This record gives sequence, structure tokens and C-alpha cells, in this order.
Amino acid sequence: MKNKSTTSLQHSQHLIAGLLPEDSNIEFIGIWETMEVKFIKNGRSHDWSELSAKDAATLTNAYNSNQPARFVLSKFKENGKSVSRSRQVELYTYFMYGGTDNNPDMIEGVLQEPENYRHSRKCISLKFKTLKLDGNPLKPREVFMLDEMLKDHKNLVIAMSMGISESTFAQHDAELKKKANVHSKPALMRKAVEQGFGQYFNRVSVVSS
Repeated sequence: MKNKSTTSLQHSQHLIAGLLPEDSNIEFIGIWETMEVKFIKNGRSHDWSELSAKDAATLTNAYNSNQPARFVLSKFKENGKSVSRSRQVELYTYFMYGGTDNNPDMIEGVLQEPENYRHSRKCISLKFKTLKLDGNPLKPREVFMLDEMLKDHKNLVIAMSMGISESTFAQHDAELKKKANVHSKPALMRKAVEQGFGQYFNRVSVVSS
């Protein structure tokens, strides 16, 4: 979580969205243990139940428009039981916007681009959203490469786990760096972390696919 202060607008670009009293934009916060959602708006934290009818409708419409998400989450079970439609929308919000950063998830009632947030490395959200780096969609192999790099695995080890040669890996690596608009591995790693990759590290997945 980035450093924050509520005393001045001077450094507002570094704050978590919605943290200032004057900020009516919304930052959704995913609670990893329960996959529930809270949100920050106008300088304080709110429970999911406090979401306005208009904003709730916007999220519901987004969920209804995402057929793969509906297919996956309509089959989601908690304690062995199917979840309600409203809970499906909350789960959709969790998987799409569960990360916390200084970029609002909803600006003046308009949903922004989904985040790279994942509940686990093989999160079920990958069935209905595409991870991006600098706005460029990533292929599954590129996500795998980033994950392995963030675990500090060497290129040869990653290439072997992918069943490809080092030269082929180098080609994929160059394409990945191009998408990230960087020229070095440290810069690639820094940008990946800044854009939400690797948040699932050290977590035990409680989500089955």
C-alpha cells in the first residue's frame, strides 16, 4: 500500500483513490480472506451494502455484460451452496477491482479498466478477464513468464518449465518487454509490481475452479 496523507491535496496523486474527503471517486478494496468488497469514497471506508443504487446498477450491468464471468460465477459455491445474484456481483467486483492503488475504480459513476488483481496465481478471474501491462493484453505464456520472473527464477529454468529453448524464450521475453515499454528485466519487474502483478504471493488459494 502506498504512503498516504489526508492533510493536503498537494500529493493527492499518490493517495489511494477516494481517501480525501473531497474525492467522490470510488476505490474498491477486496478482502482476501472472505472475498468481500469494501470501498473508499469521500475520505472513509464503506461496507458493500452502502453502495448507492446507481453504482450497484452499474456494476450489475457490467457483470451481466460479461458472459464468461456469469458462466463462472453462477457456478460459484460458498460452504457448498450456490451464491445469490447480488453476491455474484460482489464477487465479480472483487475479482475485477480487488486491488488497492491510487487509480479510482469508478470515476463519476463510470467503471474504469479492470485491474491485474488476482486472488491466487491461477485465479478463476483469468477465465473472464485479460491481464495487461501498460494497457497491452498479455498472453497466458507472458503471464506465466512474469510470475516466474517475480519468483526470481532464472530464464533457463523458466524456459525449461515452458518446454521451449532459450532462444525461443528470448523472443518471448523481448515481446513482453516491448509490451511493457521497457528494455531491461529490472524495469520490467518494477513495472509489473507497480501494475498489480504478484499480489497473490504467500497466499494459500481457497478458490477452486
